Parts: sequence; C-alpha cells; structure tokens
Amino acid sequence: MRPLIVSNFVTLDGCYEDASRTLVPLFEYRHPDYDGDDQFDHHNLEVLEAAGTLLLAGHESALNNLRYWQGVQGDPQATPVRRAFARRIAQIETVIVSDHVTPGDLTPFPNARAAKVADAEATVRTLKAGEGPPILIILSRLLWQGMLARGLVDELHLTTFPLLAGPGGTPLFTGRPPVQFRLIRSQTYPGSGNVLNVYDVSSLAPGAGS
Repeated sequence: MRPLIVSNFVTLDGCYEDASRTLVPLFEYRHPDYDGDDQFDHHNLEVLEAAGTLLLAGHESALNNLRYWQGVQGDPQATPVRRAFARRIAQIETVIVSDHVTPGDLTPFPNARAAKVADAEATVRTLKAGEGPPILIILSRLLWQGMLARGLVDELHLTTFPLLAGPGGTPLFTGRPPVQFRLIRSQTYPGSGNVLNVYDVSSLAPGAGS
C-alpha cells in the first residue's frame, strides 16, 4: 500500500493562517536574521520529489496554486529550488478534490484530474491500495483533516514557524480525531527558526486505513 503523507505548517499560536486568510501577512514580523532563507523550500521540494501523487483541494485555491507554479518555471528571478519545485509540480500526478473543476480548467495541466468531494475518501483509498511512491497533501487543511479522521493519514510532517497569526487566525486543528501521534523525526533549521516534527499516525477509528 502507498502511504498518505501530509506536510503542513503551523504558527507558534497554533494557526494555519491569519485573519486575512492569506499567508503573506504572517511574515510581517519575521525576524530579520531569517530573511532570504530557503530551507523550507528545499524541504518542500524533497517531500514533493519523493511523492508520486499530489492531492489538492478547492477549485480556485488548487487552480491558482498550479497557475502560480507554472509562472515560476520561466521566472528568471525565481531561485533554483523554486524552479525545481515548479517543474516537479508540472510533472506529478495531481488530483484536485472539488465539485467545480471542469475539463477546460485542467487543459493547461495535463497531469491533473478532478475528484468530487463526495468521492474524496474513495479516491484516496483507491490510491493507497496501489503500489508506488507516497501520496502527498500539502496545505489543503480541510481535506487532510477529513482523511485524518477516517484513519487514512500515515505520516504528518508539521513545520512550526516562529511566527504568530494573532486574533482571528485559523486554528490548525478544530476537532479531536481518534488518532495517536508518535514522533519519528525532528529537525531544526537555524537559518529560518523553523522546527520540523514528523509523526507516525495511528488511528483508533474502526476500519481505519482499510
């Protein structure tokens, strides 16, 4: 079976985004010692290159993500690691969980396909039942937390940023699914202040992972 790996980040106050529901304002108070550090980009490239399928959620968010990385491929101002990430995004099998993605939306992305929200669990189970490299979810918080509650997540890679989201931020976790986390790896990144914790996930839900 193929493992399902989730890679996400969290702020020191336990949030996924700030009140603006965007990422850029989070970095307003980043320590100047960390400016220009790209270790998190290298980490993201590493997990993406190891994966065989990428899962994204949402019509606009997923398509905008793919469009953004298409632009990075030809951007002479982009760093080498970000261009490498963009090339891998273009190559990897991508499944977008959304009820609103049309075939026309996917024309620029030949390696992408859509799955209905109601079919998300079945789609993930089918992918996991095959042979091959891991399945990866980056961001897409509601999607992976739904899979976590159903016992389908095998590893959680959680990077803590030395930042605060502040009032109105979106908590990374809003429920308490029946799962257990066992720390299997931890790594600090002095150049960014980030801390990566990798957890093996065991579900207590009936029929988990089957």
